[in-house]
Amino acid sequence: MHNKINGSLVPCQHTPSQNHLLASLSSAGYGRLLPHLKMILVRKNEVLSEPGKRSGVAYFPVDCVISVYHTLESGISTEIAMIGNEGMFDIARVMGGAGMPYLAIAQTTGHAFLLDRNLLKQEFDCDETMQHTFLRYAQALFTQMAQRVVCNKHHSLTQQLCLLLLLVNDKSLSSDLLLTQETIAHMMGVRREGVTEAAGKLRDNGLIDYRRGHITVIDRPGLEKQCCECYAVVKNEFKRLFG
Repeated sequence: MHNKINGSLVPCQHTPSQNHLLASLSSAGYGRLLPHLKMILVRKNEVLSEPGKRSGVAYFPVDCVISVYHTLESGISTEIAMIGNEGMFDIARVMGGAGMPYLAIAQTTGHAFLLDRNLLKQEFDCDETMQHTFLRYAQALFTQMAQRVVCNKHHSLTQQLCLLLLLVNDKSLSSDLLLTQETIAHMMGVRREGVTEAAGKLRDNGLIDYRRGHITVIDRPGLEKQCCECYAVVKNEFKRLFG
């Protein structure tokens, strides 16, 4: 597999097993899906799914982050789920759900593996082990969504920012996160000025650094200590369900 960079083709070393959900499948289930997986490059702000529309493919991210948003009638939108190399989009449709009233976009540029949704649905319906794996993932994703609601309600903006950065870092293959403060404000549903102030505190404490369009995690353990208990709840649930 190759990527085109500056007009030249360069080798890409990504494999489907870098997606933890795919790697958690039985060897037989993984083997059946493997020939049908196609690696693509998704670009920041690329729309992957629109409200109420049925997508014909499932996305298994490797080093990109997919954000799922709900937009109010006023036009204000807030991220309700973040999906990276721990999982897939859209698990609900594979399990039989219809179109969802949410917008899914690529939050960062990176790679994902595509799989025809109908083919995946057929495998899901026939493979009980795969069903159990996907149901465990759905439970873990629900935990992430629920815990972020709790965090947004009860914890400081700085703690919420720590949670978001840790989750993005977990779903990336680098500590250099391609995120602007404006993007983060959109994800959190807050004003950019608040994000700027919180990010400044983390930088002053030596936990992160940032320049235009980039945030670099410098002290990961320190960032975890600064975060509230919500990150541990999400992390421990994924660990409990997937080992």
